[in-house]
Amino acid sequence: MAVKKILLVDDRKDIQEILQEYGEEKRGEIIISENGQDALDTAREEKPGLILVRKDIPALDALSVSVLLKETKDTAKIPVVVICSGATSDEKERFRDAGVAGCIEEPLTKEKVAEALDKWI
Repeated sequence: MAVKKILLVDDRKDIQEILQEYGEEKRGEIIISENGQDALDTAREEKPGLILVRKDIPALDALSVSVLLKETKDTAKIPVVVICSGATSDEKERFRDAGVAGCIEEPLTKEKVAEALDKWI
């Protein structure tokens, strides 16, 4: 069974490669945005099944992206998962309050990404 379309919002090439491999293995489509503003535009146009976003991406951070997506009817139900490194419990609480479905802690490996994404897809 093919996975849904996944929007990856990350400017790091190593993470992009990990997600591309996951998409190839699961026969899914991975769309890449490298900043928060582009992610909002892409999400509204493509309607992915999941959005995976780096916590501190350029233009708009993950928290802002999630809040803005949740305010729009067409994108409100898309799960947003944040890639974070050493997020505090306060940060994770703010993410939950902003509608984030969960966090994936770095360092990321192909196996860790697959396990986490399989849970949310």
